[in-house]
Amino acid sequence: MNFLKPDSPLMRLIAKIADLIVLNLLTVICSIPLITIGAAQAANYSVAIKVVKDEDNGVIVPYFKAFKRNFVQATIVWLALAAAIFLIVIDWRWIIMSGWGSTPFIYKLGVIVMSAFVLLITMSIFPLISRYEMRTMEYFKAALMVAVIKFIPLVLLAAFAIGSVIACIWYARWFPALYVFCTTTFTYFMCLVFIKEFNRLEKNREQMEEEAKAAAAEAEAQKEEIPEAAIDPVTGEVSYARAVMDSRKETENPFAGIKEEEITGNKLTKFFKREKLKLGKLNGKQKATYFAQYYLPPILLVLVFGAGVAWFAHDIYQNHKILLTGGLINCEVSKEGREYMTDGYVKFMGYDTSKRTARLADTELSFESDIEYEEKYLDVALRAQMATGTYTYLIIRDDAVDNYGYEDYYQDLGMLTDISKFSKDSFFYNDEDVPVGLKLNENTVAKLGLPDDSDYYIFFAYTTNSVENESKMIDYLFQE
Repeated sequence: MNFLKPDSPLMRLIAKIADLIVLNLLTVICSIPLITIGAAQAANYSVAIKVVKDEDNGVIVPYFKAFKRNFVQATIVWLALAAAIFLIVIDWRWIIMSGWGSTPFIYKLGVIVMSAFVLLITMSIFPLISRYEMRTMEYFKAALMVAVIKFIPLVLLAAFAIGSVIACIWYARWFPALYVFCTTTFTYFMCLVFIKEFNRLEKNREQMEEEAKAAAAEAEAQKEEIPEAAIDPVTGEVSYARAVMDSRKETENPFAGIKEEEITGNKLTKFFKREKLKLGKLNGKQKATYFAQYYLPPILLVLVFGAGVAWFAHDIYQNHKILLTGGLINCEVSKEGREYMTDGYVKFMGYDTSKRTARLADTELSFESDIEYEEKYLDVALRAQMATGTYTYLIIRDDAVDNYGYEDYYQDLGMLTDISKFSKDSFFYNDEDVPVGLKLNENTVAKLGLPDDSDYYIFFAYTTNSVENESKMIDYLFQE
């Protein structure tokens, strides 16, 4: 029964798991105000790494000490990340509303890349905050470096995190158990990744300190002046060794001899003069290196930001041009039918097709009708699209009407048209006996290129579009 002893490997493992569970619960509680998520995550990793390394001296007290210590900087970092996440969520919402097939490829690619970029930075930055003291921008630079160095482990952990969220939603009845297991496992493996990386960085730092001592002794012997300490670009900490190493290259420094008092003018003029003096002392290779190190990152960042703003503005403009957006369930229209529902309708409304557009789903929605809706993922996706306004109207074949015609987001056709113009058999009624679907006549079915062996109904969803557009669509479809 040695495995039941407090210091046995099994009991230590159980204690470690228990500590990580408590840490994750503390993190959830301290994240409830939302603005404190950054400090809660930093405190979580600060204690969790010690737990995984068997260096812990308790959990609760060290957690709140770390929370207090990292609060200001972690909160600033979190607010910056939250702003980026908010913009990405808006972009994804536009993609969903526009339809995946209707969204330009370059826009989707940009949003995917930025989402991955922000996700990896978010995963990397809080362990760094828990371990090192840096300036805020240095944290982002270091997080980017770690994301590149540990790209594969972080991508795998990101996939695990996304899968965990899906599992918790899909199997909601097991949410507490799944949440505890997934968060504990994620935290454990994140700690393993960063423990290895921190050990590597700190080993390098020890080597640099040894070099510093040797260089200091040599300089003392030669009575040479040692420059002031510099900031290590990876850890952000003061690195005396780096200062000594820079002193060895002082004779090769192309910027030596530039005096600030010799540069006149306002701040902008001084900046350009200073850069001109620096570049004038560099050869071609040094200029390329200097440009790549100091100018390329901010230029790329500005270009990415500008492209994002341009895509967003273009998306808003394109959506403003759209009068109506339609979808098809269990049916497919011909090429001429698609033009009839889009360009033909725009012209019927009196608009120039280059200035206003209509849209019909590029990929038809096809669902089986004999399976309960809770068991069909596509059904859930369709309802999410309807709720977010992706479709203004749906044309549904009669075999699917019974499954998709009873939702609350369909408008009462009595509010859109004079229902007395149609026979009662022309309508599909919901559970409250409200006409929400209107059967297409033979003439319209033929114009759309639909098979004439079935009946088809059109439904209009609640949207922010003008009701006039939907009323005119009915007039257009059923005109003599």
